[in-house]
Amino acid sequence: MEGFSAMGQCHLGDAEATKALGRELARELLAAAGRGEAPLLLLQGNQGAGKTCLVQGLAEGLGIEE
Repeated sequence: MEGFSAMGQCHLGDAEATKALGRELARELLAAAGRGEAPLLLLQGNQGAGKTCLVQGLAEGLGIEE
C-alpha cells in the first residue's frame, strides 16, 4: 500500500501524555488532508490502554468541542 506507515506501540506515562500524542496526531492528519491524502487512523487496544484519552486529545487538536 503506497504511503502506508504504522507507528506501532507507544508507552506513555499518563493520560496527559496520551492526550498530547492525540493532539500531535491531529496536526499530522490535518497536514496529510491538506496534501490531498485521505488519512486513516485505526486504534486497537485492551480496555484501559488509553484509546479514549488519545481520541480526546485528537478531538482537541481538530477543534472539536463536543
